Amino acid sequence: MSYLICHVQKFKANDVKGTQIHNQRESENSKNKDINKDRTILNYDLHNEKHINYNHKVKEIIKDGYSVNKGIRKDAVVMTSTLITSDNEYFKKLPQEDQAKFFKQTYEFLKEKYGEKNIVAATVHLDETTPHMHLCSVPLTEDGRLSAKITFNRKALLQLQSELPQYLQSRGFDVQRGEAGSEKTHLNTQDFKIKTKKEELEKSKIEFDKAYNELNIKSKALEKLTTNISNLEHTDVKKSFIGSKMTLHEDDYNKIINLAKKGVLNENSLNDLKKINISLESDNLSYHKGYTEYFTKYSKLKKEHKKLNANVVDLIKEYKIMTNILEKNNLLPEVQQKLKAEKETEKISKRNKRENLEL
Repeated sequence: MSYLICHVQKFKANDVKGTQIHNQRESENSKNKDINKDRTILNYDLHNEKHINYNHKVKEIIKDGYSVNKGIRKDAVVMTSTLITSDNEYFKKLPQEDQAKFFKQTYEFLKEKYGEKNIVAATVHLDETTPHMHLCSVPLTEDGRLSAKITFNRKALLQLQSELPQYLQSRGFDVQRGEAGSEKTHLNTQDFKIKTKKEELEKSKIEFDKAYNELNIKSKALEKLTTNISNLEHTDVKKSFIGSKMTLHEDDYNKIINLAKKGVLNENSLNDLKKINISLESDNLSYHKGYTEYFTKYSKLKKEHKKLNANVVDLIKEYKIMTNILEKNNLLPEVQQKLKAEKETEKISKRNKRENLEL
C-alpha cells in the first residue's frame, strides 16, 4: 500500500500571483526542471474551465465571505495550497481513468471540507515526474473570519491526514495516511519536492539492499548445494552382473534422494536465480542514476539558496549604511516623505486605470 502525501502551504497577497503563474504554466522560463513542456497540455483544472486571475478570485471570495467589522492586515494569509499526491510507482500502476478518478474524488472531498465557495482552483499537473494536484482556497472560517491559523491548525491538519486516506480507500484506492505530524507540512513546495524524491530514493535503496541480501543468502545456499552435487561425482556406482541395473552404497543413495527433495537437480531454480541477479543489477544501475541526478539538483539548489542569503545580508548592510548617512545629514525624513508621496501617486494611478477599465 502506498502513502498519501498531503502538503499545505500558506500564501500572503504578494505571493498569489506567483502561485498562479506556476499552476497555470504562464511562464516559459520556469526554473522547475521536472516540467516536461510536451506534456503540459495534459494539465487541467477541476474547478475552473479556463485560466483565471488568482488575485481577482481571492478578492471576490473575501468580499462575499468576510464578515468581520475590521480591515484585513497587509501580512494576512489570503490563500492556501493543498498539494495531494503519492509515490510515482503508485501512479504508474493506476490506469489513466483511475488516475483521473483519484484526483476527482480528492477534489470532491476537499471541496466539501473547505467549502466550494472558498475554492480558487484545483489544478492537476501531469507534466512533472509524479502526478499531483494543487487545490488553492481562501481560509475563511464558518463565521466569516480570514484565518489560516484556525482553518489549518495542527489538529485540523492531522484530521485531514487521517480522513482523506480513509475516504479514498472507501472509493477503492489503495493508499494509507503518511507519517503523523510530519515536518513536510512546514516546507515550501520546492524543498518538499526535493525531500520527497530523496525519501523515494532511500526507500528504493532499502528495498534493493533487502533483495540483494536475499540473493546473497540464496547464492551461498546454491554454492553449498553445488558442492554437494560435485561430491556425487565420487559416488561409488557398480553395475550388476545380471541385467542392466546399477548398485550403489546406501549412504550415497540417501544423499541423492535428499538433494532431489531440495530441488538441487532442478535446473529451473538455477535459471530463476540468474534472472533475479540480472534484474537486481539493472535496478541497481537505475537507482544509482536517479540518486545521482536528484542529489546534483539538490546540491545546485542549496548553493543558489546560500547565494541568495548572502545577497540579502549584503542588501541589509547597504540599507543600514544608507540610513546612517541620511540620518547624519538630516535627510531621512525628507526621503521618507518623498517615498510616501511616490507610493501615493502610484496608488492613485492604479486606481484610475482600474476605474477606466471598468468604464
